Amino acid sequence: MKYLLRNVNLLDVERGEIVKTDILMENGVFTRIEPDIRLAASKGGTLEAQKLQEIFCDGLFALPGLIDAHSHVELSMLSSASFAEALLQKGTTAAVLDAHDAVNVLGVRGAAYLMKEMAHTPLTPVWMASPCVPSAPGCEDCFGQIELADIRTMIEEYGMYGIAEAMDFHRVIEGEASLAAILAYARKKGLWIDGHAPCVRGEALDAYIAAGVRTDHESVTVEEMLEKYEKGMYVIVRRGSLKEPASARELLEKVGETERVLLSTDGCITVQDMLAHGHMNYALAQLVSEGVEPMRAVRMATLYPAKAYGLSHMGSVTVGKKADLLLVKDLQDFEAVFVYVDGMPLLSAYEREAFPEEVIHSLHHKAFVKQDMAIEVPAGAEEVQAAVLAVVDGTLETRKEEKILRVKADALCLPADILYCAVADRYRKEGSVGTGLVCGAGTFRGAVAGSIAQDTQNLIGLGSDRADICIAMNEVLKRQGGVAFVQDGEVKAFLALPVMGILSQKPAADFAKEVQNLNLLLKEAGMTLSNPLLTLSLQIPLAVIPELAITNRGLLDVAQNRFIPVCRPV
Repeated sequence: MKYLLRNVNLLDVERGEIVKTDILMENGVFTRIEPDIRLAASKGGTLEAQKLQEIFCDGLFALPGLIDAHSHVELSMLSSASFAEALLQKGTTAAVLDAHDAVNVLGVRGAAYLMKEMAHTPLTPVWMASPCVPSAPGCEDCFGQIELADIRTMIEEYGMYGIAEAMDFHRVIEGEASLAAILAYARKKGLWIDGHAPCVRGEALDAYIAAGVRTDHESVTVEEMLEKYEKGMYVIVRRGSLKEPASARELLEKVGETERVLLSTDGCITVQDMLAHGHMNYALAQLVSEGVEPMRAVRMATLYPAKAYGLSHMGSVTVGKKADLLLVKDLQDFEAVFVYVDGMPLLSAYEREAFPEEVIHSLHHKAFVKQDMAIEVPAGAEEVQAAVLAVVDGTLETRKEEKILRVKADALCLPADILYCAVADRYRKEGSVGTGLVCGAGTFRGAVAGSIAQDTQNLIGLGSDRADICIAMNEVLKRQGGVAFVQDGEVKAFLALPVMGILSQKPAADFAKEVQNLNLLLKEAGMTLSNPLLTLSLQIPLAVIPELAITNRGLLDVAQNRFIPVCRPV
């Protein structure tokens, strides 16, 4: 079938102009782009009406298929097929993907499972080999540490494009042997290396770049972005469900027109936001609302990532290129009206993979007891000075707060706005359990636990009552993955994540309803977080974003890369 888009406003990202034209798509590519194709064809007799479908596009804008310059399937909590369906419906037709969560769960086989199901869909993935699994060795535990042999498997056998974010920037800068070997291999083969270096500047940044790292998506100020850009890095601007601290408009005004500023979601966009607002089109809308000119924003999500990540057949609506395209009503909201991939309309659903036992039975810790959730208190203390992880809601940031807490019968007396937290190594029967204290989540009563603690995907529990945390974590173990809400000793809700304990194969809309129902229950129980699962998954346990994290080994000072006690004598 040939599809002819009539009288459309095309964003020509190559020339930087909007032109009114017709677009003909056939055999998966753009074959003609010119005004009045139907009239010209009737004179030449080159179009066969019975094989042609015309779409009248008066008032609509045509954009190249959008490309997410850095993302993670697993943060959506959807399997590859469900994830691809959700993105495609919103006009994202390609994504640079780091499968490090799946690799944390099952090693390189975890990535293979994601890749296999993704192949059932028309989304174009640029898979990157995860070098930092776990993200902070010595600070957390996962299935096993990735070494050079694993990277060679992902590159040479699986066909991955390059090296995913080198997020353990301490090891990169210090030249730690195993990671240095991976980066040396990548440099020798001329592979693209992505980065992750929040607050890394000056000589430390020079060392990071010298290791071969080419991008960063974690800057927290425009000044930091500018330093990285001026030293030759690609700066990837992140937009999605999080509040981002640095202004894209200010950055772009300072650097001028450039191919080295790209746009991504980093996977940090909830399924609810995807359905309500979009995916990369939502990221575009945010940039434009910040004052970025629409053509420039669209280039950051099409032409420029295509050039950076080897997608020479994509990135613009050009004769001979892959016919991926979305039609939108305006260049403010970028709401997708129609989406075409390979010159064809989308299907409503794509095939799911039937996964083997190791994928659906991946949690191995023994049953927890209440004492596993205990926080060590100095002997005989009546008061302690506690280091509390403070959540900055709507961001990835955490802050360290010092609180004076009373002690009774060798146990802490917590005010209503401070919660217990436990993170457990899910991969070993006798796996370690780290504990800490969290504030900024409201006066939550009960416990929520899940097998979703980034990046290791370890078990994490948060709540006002250690017994309820224990019950919630055991429920997740019993059901082999998901999120449990417990109150007064009773399981009130369970969100199933059967694929590797972190993903659902349900359609995005169905899954979003389940998440919404869980969030409502948590809110009724006093939780004030705008996105409880994102906080549970990313903010609290992530060992590579300052200031504090709670891992299965304890309370981690991220900036100092060392563990600190939760409680000290006053």
